[in-house]
Amino acid sequence: MGDTLRIGIVGVGNVSAQYLATLPGLAGVRVTAVADLDHERARQVATDGIRATSPEEIHEAGDVDLVLNLTVPQAHAEVALRAIKAGKHVYNEKPLALTTAEGRRVLEAAADRGVRVGCAPDTVLGTGIQTARHHLDAGAVGTPVAATACMVSPGPERWHRRRSSSTAPAAARCSTWARTT
Repeated sequence: MGDTLRIGIVGVGNVSAQYLATLPGLAGVRVTAVADLDHERARQVATDGIRATSPEEIHEAGDVDLVLNLTVPQAHAEVALRAIKAGKHVYNEKPLALTTAEGRRVLEAAADRGVRVGCAPDTVLGTGIQTARHHLDAGAVGTPVAATACMVSPGPERWHRRRSSSTAPAAARCSTWARTT
């Protein structure tokens, strides 16, 4: 890699707008290509200096160092593995993969190929969670025996055009758990 990290985005649906608005303002990164199964959508997103291409072509592109994977969760591991095989770094929108086994395959392939993998939400690296983690690790609160999490949003069900793409796997796991307990 040179001084600038060249990014190719695979998947230009709803989430891509946030990345395409933010990345141009960051020093040291440049979006060079966008790809989507719907090539017309990729063409609409492409601007000066950013070309539209296919998902297959973006993995082999010489001007892409990192694949930003914004596809539906069911495709995350497959897209990441293709990028890794081509020697590209990968940053996946959440989740990294649908299963722990798929996630391990992604991480093992990256280690074998010598590339890096990242995954949203990177808020786990933020001050609040890191401070809580510090206190837990230091034993300041004793031994945790339970945890509760709340989401102050109805989630993507309200705004995402493909609602089931992000929630179906988790819902299936919850209903399986409920039937077996």
